[in-house]
Amino acid sequence: MTAEAELDREIQIAHEIQMSTLPGFMPSVPGYDFAGRFWPTDRTGGDTFDVVSIDPEHIFVLLGDATGHGIGPALSALQVQSMFRVALRLGADLDDAFKHVNDQMVEDLPEGRFVTAVFGLLNTPENMFRFHSAGQGPILHYQHATDECEWFEPTHFPMGFLELEELQESQYLHMAPGDILALITDGIYEYENKLKEQFGMARVGELVRANKNLPMTELMELLKVEAQAFGGDAPQLDDITVVLIQRLPETG
Repeated sequence: MTAEAELDREIQIAHEIQMSTLPGFMPSVPGYDFAGRFWPTDRTGGDTFDVVSIDPEHIFVLLGDATGHGIGPALSALQVQSMFRVALRLGADLDDAFKHVNDQMVEDLPEGRFVTAVFGLLNTPENMFRFHSAGQGPILHYQHATDECEWFEPTHFPMGFLELEELQESQYLHMAPGDILALITDGIYEYENKLKEQFGMARVGELVRANKNLPMTELMELLKVEAQAFGGDAPQLDDITVVLIQRLPETG
């Protein structure tokens, strides 16, 4: 086997390992619809996501984006996902998990490398999402009652950048019937056409608002299709990851 063929084989193995760590199915929670998918630029990429039941009342939600592309960023993204899962399954509070994972990434990552991430716990009986955003934004909350989008910006610097001396309070949003939470990496927002125009927040918000009645898997695919159509012949330059959560509208 040539050196080039061996490298290609190693990259393929890395791709298979990375994709196997992503959720193979979405949680089944009455009254909710979940969707999530990762489209790497190369065979491996720096994005990751997680949507997993931690206990009967809480769903852990993560969207992460490590700097760069390829195997190195893929390992960083995988490390963040794994550490959060372990910490929360061992009973750590969201704030404690954030601090310990961040500080460990400071030790592990080379200088100039970091991971942006939004992560939180959805309390399904209370329909409340508690979260932190470490350099990852914007976060879209479509509110069905007003037919408007609310946007949340990051509250902390990216993970692995500095040790956390002081933790900002976590944010909360209430998922009313029909509401949609959209966590989307900048591969969508910053998708460029040949004129160097970006797809942008306004187009994302309008797509979500206009297609709020679609199943979340269909809306997720539509976001990618529309971003690529906007780009025309321009190539996908960044990893794309989308996580959508809808509290289903009340019927009757």
